[in-house]
Amino acid sequence: MRTLPLSSSDPEPLFRRPKAPSCEEAVSEIIRKIKEKGDAALVEYAKKFDGQKEGYKIRVPKDNIEKSARKVPKEVLEALRFAAKNIEEVSRKTKPNDRKVLAKFANITQKFVALASVGIYAPGGRAAYTSSVLMCAIPARVAGVRRVVLCSPPPVSDAVLAAAYLTGIDEVYAVGGAQAIAAMAYGTETVPKVDKIVGPGNQYVTEAKRQVRGNETDIDMLAGPTEVFIVADGSAKANWIAADMIAQLEHGVDSAAIVITTNEMAGKTVEELEKQVDDLPRKEIVMQSMKNSTILTTDFADFQAVADAINQYAPEHLELQTKANGKLLALVRNAGAVFLGERSCEAFGDYCAGSNHVLPTGGSSRFSSGLSVSDFMKCIEVVEVKDAKALVKASAALGRIEGLEGHARSAERRLGK
Repeated sequence: MRTLPLSSSDPEPLFRRPKAPSCEEAVSEIIRKIKEKGDAALVEYAKKFDGQKEGYKIRVPKDNIEKSARKVPKEVLEALRFAAKNIEEVSRKTKPNDRKVLAKFANITQKFVALASVGIYAPGGRAAYTSSVLMCAIPARVAGVRRVVLCSPPPVSDAVLAAAYLTGIDEVYAVGGAQAIAAMAYGTETVPKVDKIVGPGNQYVTEAKRQVRGNETDIDMLAGPTEVFIVADGSAKANWIAADMIAQLEHGVDSAAIVITTNEMAGKTVEELEKQVDDLPRKEIVMQSMKNSTILTTDFADFQAVADAINQYAPEHLELQTKANGKLLALVRNAGAVFLGERSCEAFGDYCAGSNHVLPTGGSSRFSSGLSVSDFMKCIEVVEVKDAKALVKASAALGRIEGLEGHARSAERRLGK
């Protein structure tokens, strides 16, 4: 991990995100096989990548989903219910409603309609992202999506199945990786084709989402390695800063933490990192991901310089722990989610604050937003003309200048010509 002075004039070289090796060809081959062989290819990949043996079933029986909810510890089930309640409350209060504009010559209505089907991907492996099921399924249900299916690598964890049960998902498929994305995009004998695929995943999952996105299937976003950007002045607590860095870095060896703080706080934070990582179960991962991380030092005399650095990096998660959070927040233009105040740790957003943790990464918060209920709806504009006569002249003129005589005549017929 580097410690460098903040430069407001040219901050970009300070922020070098790690680049994963290309997996485009490997993913293309997986998608091709799924399209050609369907279930047979899914079984083949489950044995090859997930160690499944004879008797492997693509679909998880409905009874197993309910049974798994009984297997998880009581405190986990209670935590899932608590998180689900908060996520649902925010989703319901932010659900878009139809909007009607009474303009001079026409009434324009924006009609919001739920998607018919959605597929959720929940990663497995070293960390089963139970919370991702809630983050994706609940906004979809609130939007009114009728069919929600879930794919997760086999064996699907009891906690993931419990989250599926609590959110009303009874179609769960023990399929992981790029093959799961391909199956949901194109359909197989067992896995249904869906209109949109959402949820986090590794580089193979992300590449698969990139390749299947098109006319028939949409995706939420192309998510890369996770990241946190923490701005903390001398009033912050070094042990909290270090803890929040570790919480992000333990996701994977390609995770990153960027901190802007004072010289004194930088030294204290490094000391805390060394203490807190010592007995961490995922210590090796954190030690590796620290290589992607940077601490930038400043005296906070120039808030615009701090904001410029934030907006240049365009972080997935931004934590503001300063005496002037309001002033700094007003200058922030690029961030997936902002956690305001030292008590608002990013881990709360990951789980149960009510916000969504499926967020734009890799600088894409410059032009995109986190997942929300509106991502599971589409907007249809309804046009009802009140005064056709007033619109004819302009429509005909524009039609003819574009070389579209049929357009012009179509408009003019509204006058009886």
